[in-house]
Amino acid sequence: MEQNQCWSDYKHHYTAKFLVSITPAGMINFVSNCWGGRVSDKCITLKSGFLDIIEPYDAIMADKGFSSLIEEVTLLRAHLLVPPGRHGMAQMTSCDVQKTKEIANRRIYVEQAIRRIKFFRMLKFEVPVTICQHLDDVLRIVCGICNLYPPLPRYDVK
Repeated sequence: MEQNQCWSDYKHHYTAKFLVSITPAGMINFVSNCWGGRVSDKCITLKSGFLDIIEPYDAIMADKGFSSLIEEVTLLRAHLLVPPGRHGMAQMTSCDVQKTKEIANRRIYVEQAIRRIKFFRMLKFEVPVTICQHLDDVLRIVCGICNLYPPLPRYDVK
């Protein structure tokens, strides 16, 4: 990765990004290669091969950075669940508040799976430059180990 592609204005640091997908049972079923911190979520999703594993009628939960993928996901006859935004309004509608709450309750599950990945010391702190060329392999091994853990606890979504 080139240095200028890894700079994140948001984090004020050099970063790497990757796309991870989990099944409803909490197993990691897709891990993209690492990308520089400047790349958009849409770019990673389109170029990583993630859309190749989507089947008709799948529901894909994502955060607001993925809302620009609605067209691509719809063409695959799948459904993208993204929390609604305020759309320039001062306040969200009660329907949007309820939808946001439902998605957020399910998103906790995704965050737990990602937390398991980030728990590994090698990924928790700054990665030495000498390791960067092996980051894709390190990430896949870490995700494989995470899939050997006991299942994530289930929460009743209300």
